[in-house]
Amino acid sequence: VQKIVQNHYTTFDKEHIRDVTDSLIGHCQEKKTGEDVRVQLSDESIISIVNDLFGAGFDTVTTSLSWCIMYAALYPAIQKKIQAELDQTIGCERRPRLSDRGMLPYTEAFILEVFRHSSLLPFTIPHSTTKDTVLNGYYIPKNTCVFVNQWQVNHDEKIWKDPSSFKPERFLNATGTEINKTEGDKVVIFGLGKRRCIGESIGRWEVFLFLTTILQQLEISLAPGQQVDVTPQYGLTMKYK
Repeated sequence: VQKIVQNHYTTFDKEHIRDVTDSLIGHCQEKKTGEDVRVQLSDESIISIVNDLFGAGFDTVTTSLSWCIMYAALYPAIQKKIQAELDQTIGCERRPRLSDRGMLPYTEAFILEVFRHSSLLPFTIPHSTTKDTVLNGYYIPKNTCVFVNQWQVNHDEKIWKDPSSFKPERFLNATGTEINKTEGDKVVIFGLGKRRCIGESIGRWEVFLFLTTILQQLEISLAPGQQVDVTPQYGLTMKYK
């Protein structure tokens, strides 16, 4: 990443902004001496921001999409329901748009269930307590490293009925025409609190657009007679074998 950022500095042209790295460099160069230094970005900050965008943004989205495609192949009847909804709402004359999300409740429910059932981000990134505190009777000293076990929340029988089953319908209202927001908000995949993932919205948008575009054009299926092992391999994100 340092080499990429350095190359951007060397070839930077303020009249031709190529990407987010150029935009950050341009932002820094526009700041005049004497301005509030708290709103300025150092070279190290730019490297860290770009690293976060590439590391957290691309891997999580591609892993999410990979799980969506796998579940679509494992549950062909569910895949057909998504495609029927796409055909009825969008058709084949144009590509899906973000503005279509509210009109595709079953597709949205499918994505939510993929997030919940796979729990592809089993733990949040580490946070640290800034002072001594007490939570639910537990004393937590300052500078304690804290993780949220998102997998446990998404598979808790006290929260979910039959959590081991893959059922997109659990996120629909009684008529199946809208997302049940109360149920949808129970899914924990982007962290909790004020320090949750700042890329949550764009991540959801990307998964929606990529998945709907693929399923509008293609039918996903397993090779005849092939056994698929979806046992997750643990890491920052969980990927199937």
